[in-house]
Amino acid sequence: MKRQHDDYTVGIIGLGLMGASMAYALRGFRQATLLGADTDALVCRRAEAAGAVHRAFTDPMEVMERADLLLFCVYAHHIPGLLQAGAARLKPGALLGDICGVKAPLYAKIAPLLPEGVDYVGVHPMAGKERDGFENAEAGLYRNSGFIITALPCSSAEGVETMRALASHIGATRLSVCSPEEHDAMIAYTSDLMHIAAAGLCLHPKAEMNPAFTAGAFRDCTRVADINADAWTELLLDNRSHITGCLAQYMADLGDIKAALEQNSAPALRSLLHKAGENKRELLHK
Repeated sequence: MKRQHDDYTVGIIGLGLMGASMAYALRGFRQATLLGADTDALVCRRAEAAGAVHRAFTDPMEVMERADLLLFCVYAHHIPGLLQAGAARLKPGALLGDICGVKAPLYAKIAPLLPEGVDYVGVHPMAGKERDGFENAEAGLYRNSGFIITALPCSSAEGVETMRALASHIGATRLSVCSPEEHDAMIAYTSDLMHIAAAGLCLHPKAEMNPAFTAGAFRDCTRVADINADAWTELLLDNRSHITGCLAQYMADLGDIKAALEQNSAPALRSLLHKAGENKRELLHK
């Protein structure tokens, strides 16, 4: 049943960088009351004082039982437990979702926990920062970002449309709707492999290097190496079935470049670089 927007509550579980930025960005969405939950009482007080949310609680159940739209902005492994504990307290007709970076393994666990009459539509805003925490949150984090909606077989058309409206409100400009499995396969290349590549570049830096030797290429290729190791360990392991194939291809391509250099083969090296350039230009036009 469709709820009236004049009595609409949005709940956000987790007020770190992503959750608090989502709260800031959602101000004014359907004239909703914004509620937040975080295990850190200081973060809750700061979120209220900064106007990120109208009220914040250390007990997530206080938010789960009030929300018409509930977003989980916590590590994926926390969500099944939260759902199991709070399923009976969810509002009938509530729409739930998460912003996690890997979908299929999570949804296999939570689908059996969803009570009848509760909708679920996952999303993945393609944005972030190198620094975590509430103090680094900002309203514009999702502006001009990509936004992926991952519908479950049980997801309603109305729920998907609500997430479309949410994406528009927070400023996302590139939208895709796909299955959880399609999401994970694509993200393995566009996000997971990129973080692995950046981390690999920073595992053995030149000890004598200083900033005078760096320019845009170094900055761009290593930016995401300043990484949340706990979060990305979970993400990479959860999506390892898709990542390993992408990583094997990447390593093979690097091997081809290495071989061209070792053989002093300008034609082979030029061919590889030309192909890479053509592929990049084609991607820009998609």
